[in-house]
Amino acid sequence: MPHIVVDNLKEIKYPQKTGDTEFLFQAENLIAVKTKNAQFLIKISKKENGFLIKYDKITRPLIKEIKKAYLAFVKLHNSNIIFENITGIKEKLPDINLLKITDNLSGIDIVEVGFGSGRHLLYLAKENPDKTILGIEIHKPSIEQVLKRVTLENIQNVKILNHDARIILSKIPSNTLESIYVHFPVPWDKKPLRRVINKNFINESVRTLKPHGFLHLRTDSENYFNYSLNEFLNFEKTELKVKKNIPYFVSSKYEERWIKQGKNIYDIYMYSLENSPKLNENFDFSFEKKLRNIDFTPKIYNNTVIHIEKEFKIDKNSSLLRATIGNFNKPEHLYILNKAKPEYFKLPAPIKDNYIAHLKLKRLFHG
Repeated sequence: MPHIVVDNLKEIKYPQKTGDTEFLFQAENLIAVKTKNAQFLIKISKKENGFLIKYDKITRPLIKEIKKAYLAFVKLHNSNIIFENITGIKEKLPDINLLKITDNLSGIDIVEVGFGSGRHLLYLAKENPDKTILGIEIHKPSIEQVLKRVTLENIQNVKILNHDARIILSKIPSNTLESIYVHFPVPWDKKPLRRVINKNFINESVRTLKPHGFLHLRTDSENYFNYSLNEFLNFEKTELKVKKNIPYFVSSKYEERWIKQGKNIYDIYMYSLENSPKLNENFDFSFEKKLRNIDFTPKIYNNTVIHIEKEFKIDKNSSLLRATIGNFNKPEHLYILNKAKPEYFKLPAPIKDNYIAHLKLKRLFHG
């Protein structure tokens, strides 16, 4: 982690500005920093030989912004740097094919959930050069491998997102996707709540698909096949196509191994039958009044988690709250500036799960 150690610190009354770097407030050992391109926190820790200065992981900005903040902080305190490990760190530019959850997801045509080695994802991209393919994966080594292949093979129409697909679908506009592929998901027989295929995922899939678009599940697990078929049939109106042991256009190395072992391979296609209502993304993440009676016990409501983890005092009237909110399977870690009219230090990603959690948070602690 890029950090510096300085010999001394002065008593500073915030806010302060050094060049184009602003130091907004101090919340115990956390200091809020704002540059032209970022807003984040740095953390101070007393050490035997001085003071350790490092950035807060939750609000992590680009390296160049961290460097700028550290140097401005040293100048503000008239300190001497006695150790640093930032000089030799080169900025790793974000891969243009790697999206963030806050990015606009309109213009996506095809989605693959859990693409693994990427064999099927890249096949889709090459077979559909005029379509934009979004691959969603939580396994970072798989993401890095596929991004390298995309660059090496000069594939122009693949985008990657490192997040939970059940949440990502809630960001994609309605009636825009031609197909969604879920090939060989983890069965989670002992933890069925972690399965990708569930009522909410199917609802979001149907909403995002164009009429006659389809969700394709391919699995070697008979348990998962039976479970998913039942989930699909629970819909009041549905059209399904089921196949067993029918060769597919492209197979993974694991599928080839399973076929040699004599395992059955199952396919379910669920078709979207009609237009869905437009997606509402006009989420209001504002607060009307100060959060009170703060309870630090984690709270879980269906798939929503609310956890105020710690409070950092700023002055007698305000504090900074570190919190975890959102979908239980992929919550967001953030800070709330709790004052007369609170605000998020950085806004949550504008997705339905975070908005539901925000409303619940207000109901819990608005006093």
